Amino acid sequence: MSQNNVYLYVFDTMADWEIGYLTAELNSGRFYRKGLEPTKIVTVGIQKKPVTTMEA
Repeated sequence: MSQNNVYLYVFDTMADWEIGYLTAELNSGRFYRKGLEPTKIVTVGIQKKPVTTMEA
């Protein structure tokens, strides 16, 4: 079976907690059917330089 990809667009000033629940559940795989390949999270952005998330 082929692997499913989720593409996550990241950008400066985004708050890392905004996607925390989503990425945790996708990585856990606990709600997937037995035998289903895990989902791979692929981050994408405009540039290759590191992203700085929102500061408190």
